[in-house]
Amino acid sequence: MEKLSVNIIVREEKEDGRGMFVVNNEETGVADFGDNLEEAINNFRKSLKLYLEAYPEKKKLLMEEKEHVLISRIFL
Repeated sequence: MEKLSVNIIVREEKEDGRGMFVVNNEETGVADFGDNLEEAINNFRKSLKLYLEAYPEKKKLLMEEKEHVLISRIFL
């Protein structure tokens, strides 16, 4: 299988006093979570693979060459 590269957004959330990491890809709408960063990214990889198996036409969109995107945060 060829390697794909996707942009992800990772954020830490607290729910019921418990922390978790959420990983999201805006291009596909796929998101997943885990108790720690490594678990969240592994869960996301599995979810994205399942998504691309169900919707193989979406894989073409991810393979298209795109300009690099910088995502950052600014404080006002």
